[in-house]
Amino acid sequence: MGTLVPLSAWDNPSKRRLEAIRAAQERNEEKLLELHRAYLVLKGRKRARLSPETLALYQVAIRDYLAWAWPPEAPGPKVEILKATGDDLDRWIHDLETQGGHLNPKPSPLKPGSIATYLAAVRSFYRALAWAKAAEIPQVRAPQDPTPAHERRPALPPELYQKLLLYLTYDEPQAHRDRLAVRLMGEAGLRISEVVNLRLTEVHLGERLLEVTGKGGKRRSVPISRSLAEELGRWLLLRRAHARPGEARLLINLGGRKGHGKGMTEKTLRERLNQHYRALGFPSRYHGAHLLRHTAGTRIYRKSRDLHITARLLGHANVNTSAIYAKMDMEGLFSLVDRLEEEV
Repeated sequence: MGTLVPLSAWDNPSKRRLEAIRAAQERNEEKLLELHRAYLVLKGRKRARLSPETLALYQVAIRDYLAWAWPPEAPGPKVEILKATGDDLDRWIHDLETQGGHLNPKPSPLKPGSIATYLAAVRSFYRALAWAKAAEIPQVRAPQDPTPAHERRPALPPELYQKLLLYLTYDEPQAHRDRLAVRLMGEAGLRISEVVNLRLTEVHLGERLLEVTGKGGKRRSVPISRSLAEELGRWLLLRRAHARPGEARLLINLGGRKGHGKGMTEKTLRERLNQHYRALGFPSRYHGAHLLRHTAGTRIYRKSRDLHITARLLGHANVNTSAIYAKMDMEGLFSLVDRLEEEV
């Protein structure tokens, strides 16, 4: 992640407390966010390995909380953030559930999963304030989502996956790149962050192996199929004509004057994928990037029927995490109900 804040500004515990209190009293949002970043770098679980995407998401959530606590149209704060209780955070959560975020000009109620992410960010914000000895950490629980995880985040059905690959032809360089990204997620099981951060030096075509850096900086070796290795080889030849000198990332932007040849971002890849889904008329439940990883997990489990192999290939520390792919195996369920019909 790199050093994003002057860490020396927060080294002294007594000064840290005074700066945090002053920032809260003056409603200095940027200073409070600086404290939070310093805490994550120095004390957070991932420390310097925290991804910029996670940090950006946390900042959106904290800004939303501060916008709620400090409504600009009100003469005073709704909540003294240094004295906030679990009840105060429950009221903020209720607003997110019923009205939506406080930074969006046209808000809509947030889903439980999004609220849980927002709450995780604000909890880390209060851990930073507690580190500064400026506040205590309010005790609050995120609302439960009644929909099971395997229903909220389904895998892409095989026929839709094949339709997507057929749509992404080799005739157009951007489609060629997107097809490779889809296969890296949908067959090798990489996360979108792992795809966009994959370096040329981590691709070993001769061995058909990828060296992947996953969550928390954990590294794993991912074997790839022969056809995927061949597709990677074709992309590498095309990439040479467009990549900027010194660009180390495998996937690069194509088109556009400023970004052409530079490494692709998660945001750009997500936008590209959703454009393809819309063009193909996929139902809204089959949008997003992570469903491709779920597609890979489901396929791996269906072929192996082994949760340990599934966990190993996907980089799950706990084999129980991979159990969700057994529940996502809709093809197996369809096969079962069809066999049942034969008995009638």
